[in-house]
Amino acid sequence: MILPPQALAESLATLVRFARQEGDRRITRHAIDWFSRLTPELLSKKDSSVALAMNGKRVVGLFAVSRCGLGQSFLVVDKRYRNRGIGKALTTLICQRLPKLYVRVALDNEASLALFRTMGFTPVKASIGPTGKPTLWLAFGHWNPADLQEHVG
Repeated sequence: MILPPQALAESLATLVRFARQEGDRRITRHAIDWFSRLTPELLSKKDSSVALAMNGKRVVGLFAVSRCGLGQSFLVVDKRYRNRGIGKALTTLICQRLPKLYVRVALDNEASLALFRTMGFTPVKASIGPTGKPTLWLAFGHWNPADLQEHVG
């Protein structure tokens, strides 16, 4: 499900806690800080979205994106629910909502790299990520190399 902007305030603290607990220390502090300050106005923009996977009232997956991933993008699935297609379903939802999507994945994150590649994402740029690790930018949809010049250098 896509999180409606008007529902953000009541669920944000829970979602931030979920991202911290289930992110395997792969979600940067900068991304968590951005997410914790997310407002309904920012979430209402056409280039931002939050997709959730739920099991009853329990959050089991989250994909958050700002500026089509050029600002932030991260995908988190509860460890107990991995390998069930949740990441793929959340990615599909986001790709349907946004005209293009950029993700940054550390090269040692083999599961995420495999997921995005099997979904048709194109590797577009290698860089050193915010944690100092070699990182690959992948893109989907109507992406533009000029977008990356401004954000990756």
